Amino acid sequence: MAFISTFEILLKPQLPKSITSTIPELSPLARTVLQGYFLTIANVTNELVSLALVVTTRTPGLEPDKILTRLDTTGIDGPVSSDFDSIDPKGEIKKSRFTFPLNANDTGLFILQPDATNKKLREEANFELRGYVEISISLVSTPKTTQLLITPEHRGTFFGTDRAELGEIAYVLPLANGNSLFELSKNS
Repeated sequence: MAFISTFEILLKPQLPKSITSTIPELSPLARTVLQGYFLTIANVTNELVSLALVVTTRTPGLEPDKILTRLDTTGIDGPVSSDFDSIDPKGEIKKSRFTFPLNANDTGLFILQPDATNKKLREEANFELRGYVEISISLVSTPKTTQLLITPEHRGTFFGTDRAELGEIAYVLPLANGNSLFELSKNS
């Protein structure tokens, strides 16, 4: 496993409700943000490789009814195979594994974000989750080594009741190894 980066996904107001309820004039600054983790992965080799991403969080972990994950390699977002049951014995650290193939010389976009289609989650607008992401070659992969170019970023959309409140943010996250080229082997 190689560490990629940290992440923070959100579906909540920019300012805490405790602040805007005590200082009402700040309410116009408290648009709601939907922020996701976007991971661009390019397979720069001439072989199809199967990859595994492990997302580590503290309790509550990635709850399938509150999280939306997708992988896009063809312009059509598709579901990603996942395992949400990998939990440490103390029940605090949770690891969720996502596996997917990536064609030779192809680029995929892995998306991890709060599920904005969940009406209750949108209405509560009080969701945040932080953690870190690791990558490895999957055990089912034929190649034993691979090279990947990886770019993690956060993208967010601000919204409210007025069109004027719409806005977007996007920023690249620092990589754990300081280098966007990852050279992986099944033994590492």
